[in-house]
Amino acid sequence: MRRTPSIGASAVAGLAVLVALLAFGRCAADAATGEAGEGKVAFGAYVPEAVEHPQRLDAFARLAGRMPVIVSYYKQWDSAPFVPAELDAVWRRGAVPMVTWEPLSYSGKRYPLRQIQRGRFDRYIRKSARAAARWGRPILVRFAHEMNGSWYPWGRGVEGNNSFREKAVWRRVVRIFREQGAGNVEWVWTPSVNTGGKYPFRDLYPGDAWVDWVGFDGFNWALRGAWNSFTEIVDNSYEEMAQVSDRPMIVAETGSSETGGDKAAWVRSALRREIPKLERIRAVVWFDEHFSEEGGEGESGLDARVNSSASSLHAFRAAISSPEYGLTRAQFLATPSDADGSATAPDVPSGGFGQPSLFYRLTHKLHGRYTWYAVGIGLAALAALAIAFLLARRYLKRRGPRRGAAA
Repeated sequence: MRRTPSIGASAVAGLAVLVALLAFGRCAADAATGEAGEGKVAFGAYVPEAVEHPQRLDAFARLAGRMPVIVSYYKQWDSAPFVPAELDAVWRRGAVPMVTWEPLSYSGKRYPLRQIQRGRFDRYIRKSARAAARWGRPILVRFAHEMNGSWYPWGRGVEGNNSFREKAVWRRVVRIFREQGAGNVEWVWTPSVNTGGKYPFRDLYPGDAWVDWVGFDGFNWALRGAWNSFTEIVDNSYEEMAQVSDRPMIVAETGSSETGGDKAAWVRSALRREIPKLERIRAVVWFDEHFSEEGGEGESGLDARVNSSASSLHAFRAAISSPEYGLTRAQFLATPSDADGSATAPDVPSGGFGQPSLFYRLTHKLHGRYTWYAVGIGLAALAALAIAFLLARRYLKRRGPRRGAAA
């Protein structure tokens, strides 16, 4: 026989149900505001030819476990930079397009900064600005990136380019866009990391009035035995940038080599314990490509893809799924124009980022004339040991057998 609950028991049960419903409603409300409520950093990616073939972006999102909030791609000056179909494909997926606009042409046409400065290409710039304005939604434009190096035709020292010209050209381009009503464009200024102090950028900065985002590009190239943590790659650039500008920061290109160390450990360390400590960074764009051409410092290329190995993919998926990288497009675009957070980089991690053994690092640092120096030193050491052995043997022969030994 089924027992009928008393009135008191019914009241208690009803109250429990009400509390559960209220708790569920709160969770649903939190979910409605976006999974990224705790997010601090926007996840972005460069996927080759993704805007021409949007299904590649979908495939990358399935692979990585999260759709990028920033979709990076590259346009040269012999083409239209803002194609509505491409921009729409990105926007429909909940992302904001970031166009790296390179004043060059792979077909051979030249666009020297001195000619841009004199107005030679103003017509093209105005046409591009009107196209961006017509589209209307926010676009990140990264114009003439890595200008502090010499590997691009617009770089410092190339064809007479200096800090005055670099700043003048940037301001001219931004001014034309503003005159054409392209206020939806947000300007992203990203030099290469100032590796070892060889690529300073302080004197190249056009000023906060002309820039919305600042940042840098930096990779773990694993060149000649070097295996650098993310912090070690960006720390001096982070601090220099914080002194140059109050704008929020974006890491516009980053990744790690698959060979030369443990990439999975590098990914875990970079995404889970290092980037969260760099408080002014609001976006990280992963460069998902395997490239073999020469890099910024003459490197021989690297495989930066998230799935360069099964272990690297597993580490990436686990790290990028963290709420830390849950910033939505709307939240990212609402980032205050003045950065907050510490301007001092944290200490470089002492381990746990996949560095190889000391022996590996030392042996792989040998290259060029240093290889011959090592061979010479090794041969000299062997010769010294051989001579010492012969001298010791001669000395022992001269001494002869000890007294009493033959009794």
